[in-house]
Amino acid sequence: MGELTLPVPIMMIKNQPTFNHLSESILIRLGYPTELMIHSHDLIEAEQLLQQHLPNLILIDLCLDQSERISFIRKIKKVHPDAHIIVVLAQQETPLLFAAIQAGVQGYIFYEHTEAEIFNHIKTILRGGAPIHNTLAQYILSHQLGFHKTQSTTKINQPIQLTAIEHDILNLISDGFSPQQIAQQIAVPLYKIEGHIKNIYQKIKCL
Repeated sequence: MGELTLPVPIMMIKNQPTFNHLSESILIRLGYPTELMIHSHDLIEAEQLLQQHLPNLILIDLCLDQSERISFIRKIKKVHPDAHIIVVLAQQETPLLFAAIQAGVQGYIFYEHTEAEIFNHIKTILRGGAPIHNTLAQYILSHQLGFHKTQSTTKINQPIQLTAIEHDILNLISDGFSPQQIAQQIAVPLYKIEGHIKNIYQKIKCL
């Protein structure tokens, strides 16, 4: 993976042994040495390790203590703003994912992802892009309109000020197109599409 500049060391705050093993093997494939991987299962220990090692890539499992972990992400970004943070969560938890992006994460992995999908998501993040899928795109568009529906109410939100190309990309993602397919369809290099998606993340963070 010579085209990647790997941020090291890496800290993994995760609670599922099987998924931990899978993600660790993928990181090894990407070029991370095991001796630079720091593991933690709770936030108190993770905060101490963060101060000691200043990890530049942090994977945080959101399966437990979700609000506390979102707050912890905000704390990390204040004291270590250059850290790359990837959250791990269930695919249907779009509001939680949106909250994590607002807190400052660079990307996400779903428990339901295949090994190849996890590999590609992490590689996209490491080269400066940001992953996105159709449900997240639809959710972002609902915020851009100023509202989204929950189970019991319609919540008014500050709209996201999207450019025309960002709006078009989100609509195409909502329709099931991948960033690669969008790049081919509108004849724009993939890195520019990924750059627009990263800009959308930044606008969500600024809400």
